[in-house]
Amino acid sequence: MSASWSDVLDLYDRALDNFQRQLEQGDTANARFDFVLPPDLGPVPPELAEQARVVQEKSARVEERVRDAMTQTAREQAAVTRARAQATTGRRRPAFVDVEA
Repeated sequence: MSASWSDVLDLYDRALDNFQRQLEQGDTANARFDFVLPPDLGPVPPELAEQARVVQEKSARVEERVRDAMTQTAREQAAVTRARAQATTGRRRPAFVDVEA
């Protein structure tokens, strides 16, 4: 099936909306972006340049949102790692008693 640029831009736009909705619902761990650009489309026709620009800007905003979520996740993971390290170093070592001696 040969897809036109108009169809591809519409599908991409809908995929971005769907992905963004998943992110807004807080489902970042399971959010999926299921769009694959068809091969052999060629250049975007001049009459679709504005539509392509709008979709590209939306894509950039969604990408920024994903980067922000990744940064936040990294911060939270670092905090968990620090808390675990502090909990481990502050814990008393077990003392074993030889009850048979």
